[in-house]
Amino acid sequence: MEAKFSPNIKEVIQSSRDEAMRLGHDYIGCEHFLLAILSEDDGKTFQTMKLLDIDCLKLKKSIEYSIKGNACTTSNMEKPPLTKQAYKMLKLAYFEAKFFQIDIIGTEHLLLSILKDEDNTASKVLKQYGVNYNIWRYSSGAIGMKFLGYNFFFAVNALINIIQGFSIKQHKV
Repeated sequence: MEAKFSPNIKEVIQSSRDEAMRLGHDYIGCEHFLLAILSEDDGKTFQTMKLLDIDCLKLKKSIEYSIKGNACTTSNMEKPPLTKQAYKMLKLAYFEAKFFQIDIIGTEHLLLSILKDEDNTASKVLKQYGVNYNIWRYSSGAIGMKFLGYNFFFAVNALINIIQGFSIKQHKV
């Protein structure tokens, strides 16, 4: 399988650069990827957030709050580079897509790779909202079933059975 990025993920990568610059950061990290993903208001990732009853605006504010104070005044501001961790997440997104036997890497695969690594700001903030790798994987799978034309009612019931032990809580900002 050759690594092919969807148009959405290419846009997210560009938007993450814009997010880093907006926040005054001289790097692009996983948190910038997540901020850019949250700016997208269509597609599988957005639908999965809705399924999990996550307020994207609150989540976005939580991420920004967790990284405030990291602003820099260095020369990298025009073209901030990816951190090693962010670069690793893009590589891992390929394997997530491959696992699902999908030829095109989407934002949902990037988010899965971010969640798989629990040692980044984006993953830690998502965890405060009750989202971890397994919950996201099963939830985005249910959305995928909907997009593929399966009966969404049965997909959601299957999802509920899978994550029954998990407590999804909303983080108060």
